[in-house]
Amino acid sequence: MQNKEKQMFFASLFLSGKPINLKFFREMFDPINMENRLDEFAHEFNSMQTGLFIRKVAEGYQMVTDTAIFDELSTFFGERAENLSKAAMETVAVVAYKQPVTKIEIEELRGVNSAGVIRQLLDKNLIRVMGRKDVPGRPMLYCTTKYFLEYFNLKTLSELPTFREWQELKQS
Repeated sequence: MQNKEKQMFFASLFLSGKPINLKFFREMFDPINMENRLDEFAHEFNSMQTGLFIRKVAEGYQMVTDTAIFDELSTFFGERAENLSKAAMETVAVVAYKQPVTKIEIEELRGVNSAGVIRQLLDKNLIRVMGRKDVPGRPMLYCTTKYFLEYFNLKTLSELPTFREWQELKQS
């Protein structure tokens, strides 16, 4: 049975191309010790050195190109990940650390109008509107998405450096 689970795990990740969360696998497999088994499957796959790598990200698993060969392959296939501008990085960092946060709160921290950058981050699915703040004008509240975790290769938001560490990195 474990061999079939392993095959289904690998095939699911390959077919998806995106992170698959644990809920998906709980429906597919026996949930008892499931996460431990999936970690073992990922470790076994990664030790085969196939050029692909299974990583834990965004509260799930994803099959990606092994970083050891990515640069060489990107010459032929192009690099798909686009870099974020400094303004976008600042804005998404504010959202990540202060969420839920309004546009006004973002602008107060950054000191500049952030409407265009917020729109870009929404278009890139790095942030989303999670509701409205219960104050006059009912401004929209922004938070990060699961794709944010995937983009920055994080399992959870708790893996972010502390706000103080981020400030120190930003100043160096």
